[in-house]
Amino acid sequence: MGESENDRFEVLPALAEVGGPVLGEVIASSSGLPPGCGAGLGAGFSIAMRYLFGETKRLFSPREKRRVLTVLALSAKAIERERAAGKQLRSDEFFNRKIDDRTTAEELGEAVIYAAYDEHEERKLPFLANLYASFGFDVHVDRAMANYLVKLGSALTYRQYCLLEIANDRHGYDLKPFGVLNRSGQENPTQVFAALAECFELYRFGLVKFSLQFGPITKVDDISLQSMELDTPMGAYLHLGMRLQEIASEDIAEVAKLLSAP
Repeated sequence: MGESENDRFEVLPALAEVGGPVLGEVIASSSGLPPGCGAGLGAGFSIAMRYLFGETKRLFSPREKRRVLTVLALSAKAIERERAAGKQLRSDEFFNRKIDDRTTAEELGEAVIYAAYDEHEERKLPFLANLYASFGFDVHVDRAMANYLVKLGSALTYRQYCLLEIANDRHGYDLKPFGVLNRSGQENPTQVFAALAECFELYRFGLVKFSLQFGPITKVDDISLQSMELDTPMGAYLHLGMRLQEIASEDIAEVAKLLSAP
């Protein structure tokens, strides 16, 4: 796809136009946007961003706009990061208009902004932005799979994001079997069980597996936590696309502490 001057898009003026100068400046600062952010998006993503910012202006209340504009700003930043790292935008039908007059990039962008506007756990927003950005570079993720990944990313809690990163590097943590945790005398057994229940839900979604266990797991206390790892392909794709390895180390440590015997 060729790129003309009309295809270029700048994030900072768009933030000010849609959210107002004050909110635009706050979002730009909190998102760490560099000057001129958007100039390196490429034609396809520039067109998609122009469409998505327009939808934000039309549809959302002021409070919702803050979350939506934040995820769009972070998405633009993530797209430019990937291009600066040498990744090539996909050259299939991803940026082409469909019968409903939207590109797949625009459709998936809508999915992400609707996930963002209703998201009370705002720590999830940078990772939803990373996920959207990743779709523009991976031809193996088609429209349907991408929509499902957004649905999963929206449905999971931030702690489940942390659990996916723990599953990605389980040997780095002293995870214990359910029986040991249950008898360990932790001060917060209810929190421990809640974290285990979230692990079980990840298993039901097909995002993690427990390599030491055979056959279906039907209840939380069957979990062999010390053998938890990402399941493929969905757990691995979600972890990679969202760049969950970038979660703050103190957040990971807080969750890992619940699942380790004292």
